[in-house]
Amino acid sequence: MKYYAIRVSLNKKIGGIYPQVVHANHNCNVWDETKFIDRIGFNKINFEPIISNAILEKKAKLTDLISAESIGFTSKLLLSDKLKAILTEYTDNKCQFFKAPIIFNHDLINDYWLLNPYYFSMSYVNFKKSSIIVKIRKKEGGTISKSIIVNNLDEFMNVINQHKEKMEIVTIDRVYIEENINDDFFTLLNTFGSMYVVSEKLKNKIEISECTGIEFMPIEMKLTEWLQGEEREKIYGKI
Repeated sequence: MKYYAIRVSLNKKIGGIYPQVVHANHNCNVWDETKFIDRIGFNKINFEPIISNAILEKKAKLTDLISAESIGFTSKLLLSDKLKAILTEYTDNKCQFFKAPIIFNHDLINDYWLLNPYYFSMSYVNFKKSSIIVKIRKKEGGTISKSIIVNNLDEFMNVINQHKEKMEIVTIDRVYIEENINDDFFTLLNTFGSMYVVSEKLKNKIEISECTGIEFMPIEMKLTEWLQGEEREKIYGKI
């Protein structure tokens, strides 16, 4: 089965500007409030978290997936009722949705949600085929990327823990999924640009529904190849 990473649209004709959100009303002290969504991490939440209200730039356009890079939206999807309705069928026991009204042209728009993932399907990754990168810290400062070989999930987790002690980051740079996987939606950690993954079936369903603001990157591509190569531009237009 073919898989794709969900990416926000980079085409300014679609989103108006990138990112569409650079400011937000956080509704709390983001550094002290333990119920603030960014303080909770990727855990299942059994209470009502404090959610930020994204403030869209004047040049932005409303889309079903909103590009938000400010505090309050770290590694989470900000999506419309329409897109949520589609994903809800596939995200049971993997993600939660929390109401996240957005502010656009001084109006509060209620039909937006924040997707909070709490279950990650790392066992789906074929580590032997995937490309693993470690950012090695240099004595003189800075880092250098080094490719390493990892055979399975246990080895991958051991490598992460070893390098964490040195404050070094381990990332799956090119992701390959095991052939016997039939899941239509899942999430991954420690990847570079491929956190939210959908099957070709679900990709087609989202596209047929004409949801806006979304790009689908083939999961086996490196993010740098996708952003700098011709394949993305042929499908979604110029950045």
